[in-house]
Amino acid sequence: MGRRSRRYSYRDMRDLIRWSLEGCPGFSTGIEVEGKLNHIAEGIWHENYWFWIRGRDLSADQANQAYVLRLLEQREDWQKGPEPRERLLREAETLRVLKMSPFASPTPAFICFVQDSDLETIGLIETGLPGYSLDRLKDRSTLRLVGRVAADIHRLEIERFSHLPSSNSRTEHVKSQLAELDEALFAEFPLADEVRQWIAVQIPADDRTCVLHGDLLPQNLLCDWAASGEPDAQVGVVDWEMARVGDPAYDLAIISRGDRKVLGVKDGLKVLVEDYLEFGGQPVSLANVRVYELLLLMNWLEEAWREYQKPVARGHGPDYYEAKLQSLFRRTVS
Repeated sequence: MGRRSRRYSYRDMRDLIRWSLEGCPGFSTGIEVEGKLNHIAEGIWHENYWFWIRGRDLSADQANQAYVLRLLEQREDWQKGPEPRERLLREAETLRVLKMSPFASPTPAFICFVQDSDLETIGLIETGLPGYSLDRLKDRSTLRLVGRVAADIHRLEIERFSHLPSSNSRTEHVKSQLAELDEALFAEFPLADEVRQWIAVQIPADDRTCVLHGDLLPQNLLCDWAASGEPDAQVGVVDWEMARVGDPAYDLAIISRGDRKVLGVKDGLKVLVEDYLEFGGQPVSLANVRVYELLLLMNWLEEAWREYQKPVARGHGPDYYEAKLQSLFRRTVS
């Protein structure tokens, strides 16, 4: 068994699932979790559990469908507050809209919210998708699949996703990311200020925004080779909680993260951008993506700097991220 959520035992979670599904339109009473609750890959904000159900009056589709329980993680103080719950509510609406949209990739179907005894929303139940995480397969073909999925997402109709956080332009998206950094960071680290000045003059040639997944890492892409073969493998897309409307270059930077090799591929960012454009992605350049890679590193630098002001610090120190920022900036401007 995987590690438990801080507040709920496996028995608690079985009860939560039963109560939630029995109160959901289309589901009958007398529902039980069949077999084990299987702890699967977790993120910063959720613990996820894969399960099946049984009951006398279930339809064949319901009985043969796998489900996923996504519980809000609440171990740390920074995981609490209204923001994670607001993202959960938005994710449910995003899943609903995706099912009504012409989108090539499978996505989970939202089933219902999960509430605790105080009727506070603490999670959701969605359908499980078949396939294996692309995180296991880091090579050229995987990078191409990621580029294809990114291009498909960025063609979704913005008008359908009015519930998402939105930047009115790509330039506005960059400026909002810069504004989130503490001004004290630039006084403490002159390199960060130099990077900020370079970013400030990088204006995209095409300023149109699009729908973004927001966390398009390989672990959120599930390849179902049983349903299709290479090179047209069917790729399901999960974990839409960070979806927003903004700069397409942001989604690509989440994948590349400033690494010299992206998914094990040399010059991976160049390859990713080329594949993305080949599949009909939005007009982006390497420099556009580098902007967000640099912003990511400055965020990590700020987090490490704050962490190492505590009596007991965890993770890499600010020197580590400053060196990575220096290396990436040197490659960017050379």
